Amino acid sequence: MNDAVALLAISQLVCLGAIFYLYTQVQQMKKLAPKRREPTTRVHRMPGPAEVGSHATARAARAAYAQPVSRSASQSSPARPDIASLVARADGAIDVSMLARRMHKSEDEIRLLLRRQGLAG
Repeated sequence: MNDAVALLAISQLVCLGAIFYLYTQVQQMKKLAPKRREPTTRVHRMPGPAEVGSHATARAARAAYAQPVSRSASQSSPARPDIASLVARADGAIDVSMLARRMHKSEDEIRLLLRRQGLAG
C-alpha cells in the first residue's frame, strides 16, 4: 500500500512539473509573438458635418439624396398601362405570364388583380 501511495505522489509531482513547464513555454511564446494591430478609430476621428459654401451645392446634394419617385405615380404613366387596357389589347385572351412581365409583378399578383377587376373567373 505504501508503494502505491509513493507512486501516486511521484506521478502527481511529474504532472505538476509538466504543467509548470508548459506554462513557462506559453509565456515565452507570448513574449516573442508579434504585437496585434489595434482596431482603427478612424470613425471616431472624423470631423463633424462639413459646411457647404454655396446654396447651389447644397441643393444639388439634397437632390442627390432625395426620395425616389413612388411607384404609384409611375404606374399611371403611359409607359406602364393598367391591367384592363393590356387585356383589352390582347382581344380578351389573358396571358398571365406576359402580363406579369409587362407590369413587372409576380403572376400571383396579376391573378389577384384580374380577380379584383372582374376580368378573370
